[in-house]
Parts: sequence; structure tokens; C-alpha cells
Amino acid sequence: MGRSDSPSIAVMLAALLAGCGGGGGEVRETVAVRTRVIEPSPISLTVIVPCRLEGSDEAVLSVSTPAAVTGVFVTEGDHVREGDLLVTLETDGMHEAEVAAAAALYSAAAAAADYQKTRLERTAALVESGAVPQSEFEQALADERSASASAELARTGYSRALSEASTGLVRAPFDGTVSRVWARVGDPAAGGLLVLTGGGVLETELLLAPSRIGDLRPGLPVLLETPIYPGEIFEGVVSSVSPSADPLSGLVSATAQFTDPSGRLRPGMGCTAIVALRTLPDVIVVPQSALERTPSGEWRAAVVENGVARFREVRPGIRSGFSWQVLSGLETGDTIVTIGINRIHDGSRVREAGR
Repeated sequence: MGRSDSPSIAVMLAALLAGCGGGGGEVRETVAVRTRVIEPSPISLTVIVPCRLEGSDEAVLSVSTPAAVTGVFVTEGDHVREGDLLVTLETDGMHEAEVAAAAALYSAAAAAADYQKTRLERTAALVESGAVPQSEFEQALADERSASASAELARTGYSRALSEASTGLVRAPFDGTVSRVWARVGDPAAGGLLVLTGGGVLETELLLAPSRIGDLRPGLPVLLETPIYPGEIFEGVVSSVSPSADPLSGLVSATAQFTDPSGRLRPGMGCTAIVALRTLPDVIVVPQSALERTPSGEWRAAVVENGVARFREVRPGIRSGFSWQVLSGLETGDTIVTIGINRIHDGSRVREAGR
């Protein structure tokens, strides 16, 4: 019985050996991938910051002593021009106090503007001598412009208070949009009557990590998105940067300004700001899907030559969204795998997907 089994086992072994060796070397399947030829392109180091819009010029028009409201000629959202009549009041000597308050405000604003002008001149001399960096001058220039604008606004308010001291007329001190109205005809007016926001120019505070203070400077481009207008981008610039981090939060504050002639952006809107801290022109940039991390922690990309993919170790630089700068390992003209790198190994035969 043992002898009768031997031929069957021998036949089975022969069949197995023939199945293992009869086909020769292993045939590898061609993998369908997406590829792209590398061309130099720019990339920006960006940070994304949640923020809320405010008016760059915002005035709360108010009275310092009680008075009766006799007329309200605007509603929230109205666009007004400088000098437009907003509210009328029944006066009883109240403007004397308003003129005094406006004069004090103008005096303080003018003094601040003079100080910033002197500081700007001093900083310009220091920059020219090389004692301080150019960024100090840019910050001083932004502060001087802001102080000058505040002084001009205070001067306008003082002039308006003088001219209307005996009339009880409240007029717009500048072109803008009425964002809040508290005044009601027949009600006593004590305090705020309405809020007027400067037309067209809006600003927002940006709070960033202190590690970014070396990258921040006035003039950097800022893109603004808001869910109210999905898919639309509004352009602005960084107008000023705090020279130090806030001692409580540890964050660095910067201000960005946006000009919106269409008037669609309004104070109070929640937005997302994208700040371009640095832009590098003509560098090697690849999509994130073209890079793969190895078990040892290195990065690699797959370069295609004559239909064969070969892995190369690469060194990434800055990241912008889903794009990476590559500092070494790739060159202009290389064809890289952009989709499908996780399905291949070194030496895989590849073809363009869809062909």
C-alpha cells in the first residue's frame, strides 16, 4: 500500500515544481499614476488667522448733556457724505460743553501727530546711518500716518462743533456708513446717537504666534475670506505691527486694512485672513501628494524615467496649503508622480492614468 502511494506523491511534487519554475522571472504589473513635469514657480509662506472686521475710521456721535431728539434722517446701513444731516436736537446750551470736549480732543490728537512726525524724522536718520533696520522706519511711517489721520478727524470734529454750536444739527464728520442708530425722535438724547464707520476702508486685528514677529512687516499682502461671500477673495495689506508680544496672551498683534469700493464688507463680519509672510519666486514646488514619508522619517518623491519610477530622497522647505517647496533631490524638468506614489515601489513600471 505504501508503494502504491509513491507515484502519486511524485506526480504532485513534479507538478508543483513545474508551476513554480516554469514561468521564468516575475512579471511586474504596470501601475497607472498621475505625473507632472517640474517647472520653477513661486510659493508663499502663509498663516491663516480668524478675525473680525472693524471700521478704520469709526465715530460714535454723541451729546455730552441731555437734549431732546427732534429728527433722525438716517437708518442703519445708509451711506452718507461728509456734511450730511443725520440728527437734529433741541438744544439748551449743550454745545458749549461739546465744543470744549472737541477742542481738547483735537489738541491731544495734534500733539500726538507732531510727536509721531518727529519720531519718523529721527528714525529715518537712524535707518540712513544703519543704526536701525528698515522695518523700524516702515513702522514709524505707519504710526505717523495713523496719528495724522486721527488729528485730521479730530480737527474736523472740532470745526463741526464750532459751526453747529447754536443750531442743534448733527452732521456726518466724514464719508461713511451708518452702522448703528440709537437716536429716536422724541426720546431724550444723553450719550451716543449713532455710529458712523469710514466708507470703503476697513481693518482687522491679526493675532499671531510670537515666532512670526520676524516675518511680519507693514506692506505684506493679506487675503480675506468671509462665509457671507463664499468663494470670493478680498485683498488688503498689513498696515502696522506691534513691536512686541502681548504680555498676557503672548501673541503678536498686527493690523490689516482692506479697501472695498463695493461696500459689501461691513464692520462686525467674521472673516479668515491669509497673510503671505514670505514669497519665494522660481523654486521647485510640488503638491503634497507627490511626497511620501519613509519609516525612518525621511521624505521621498518618485521620478519617472523611461516608464520606470525611481525613488529619490528630498528635503522639503516651506509649505503653503497643499504645496511644498523642495530644497534638494529634485530638479527642473524632472517628471514626478503626483498621484499614486503609495501604490508603487522603486523600479515599478508606470504609465499615465487614462492612457
